Amino acid sequence: MKKSRRLGPIAVLAVGALALTSCAPEAPPERVSIVMGMASGDTYTAEWWGWLAASNLGYYDELGLDVEFQGVGGSGDVVEQLVAGNIDAGNPSMPAVGEGILVGLDLVNVYTYSTGAIFGIFAPESSGITSIADLAGKKIGISEAGGGEVAFLEASLLKEGIDPITGATLIPIGDGGPETFAAIETGKVDAYSTAYNDIFALQTQGLNLVDLTPAEFSTFPARGIITTSAKLAEKGEAWGRFAKGTAMGTYFCLQNKDACLAMLKEVIPAAFEENKDGVSQGKLRFALSQTQVPPKDTAKFGAHSEAGTQEFLALIGSTIPDAQEVDLAVFLNGTYLDVANDFDRARVEKDAADY
Repeated sequence: MKKSRRLGPIAVLAVGALALTSCAPEAPPERVSIVMGMASGDTYTAEWWGWLAASNLGYYDELGLDVEFQGVGGSGDVVEQLVAGNIDAGNPSMPAVGEGILVGLDLVNVYTYSTGAIFGIFAPESSGITSIADLAGKKIGISEAGGGEVAFLEASLLKEGIDPITGATLIPIGDGGPETFAAIETGKVDAYSTAYNDIFALQTQGLNLVDLTPAEFSTFPARGIITTSAKLAEKGEAWGRFAKGTAMGTYFCLQNKDACLAMLKEVIPAAFEENKDGVSQGKLRFALSQTQVPPKDTAKFGAHSEAGTQEFLALIGSTIPDAQEVDLAVFLNGTYLDVANDFDRARVEKDAADY
């Protein structure tokens, strides 16, 4: 019988070292900082619970990220800061993003956070106005001349054959405050186009409005993680980790909505101040977000809709002279979506159950 050879001391050490190496844990990813500009005076709104939960629960931290969320202002302000390179990412409304890329700005969507109408078109119940076609010759309130709703409103009017310059009068009346309420109540305007958040403010004041918003708006992209090609290259694979943390936070909230409501009430308590009927802007916004943030397929958080985006850009582009062609393969960057969805769902479900 052939005898087996004994390993010499050096060989034994080598094998031992190999065994230790194979059992060693993976090196943690390089820590990366990301500054995310939020399109609000506050850092969060009652829709942005996915980002809030991921931050509060430490999901970004465990993925090796130092994420700072900053309230920047309106969506136009966020786009300006992105293009200037002052922030790494942002969540401007898609109308602001669409207007930007259609005039050649370098903006990239790495993760679609929500789908549906951010802006709408409304009329008082007493006005008798029941459709966009009824707005011909009418005075329509808007939040401000450069408000994100203007592109949607103009495109909707054009679709009904109404020239937004000569066929109707657009009047800035503010963003849901006392000035807005008075303008609608006194008949200064016949209708109002603005963000749903502003409408919720009016509803809590007792104003009843008819929603004229075209149904196709519900298929449009609403918000995402928006960056630039320069920041895309600079942060590299960290975008995958950022997308994954966001998906984890969103999934957590879908499992435990009460926990996320509690988080929101802690950071934006004013949004949840109730009127005499127990209604608050925060509750209304949170309820709407339950139809806009959850993906159609929970195995595909952050997924982009090419068809919805094409329709959306066609609508916005109809209001922009000499609008440029947009390469959707560049704008809708899907590089990091597999990483985003590669997380332990059972673990997040347990986090939600134990919270």
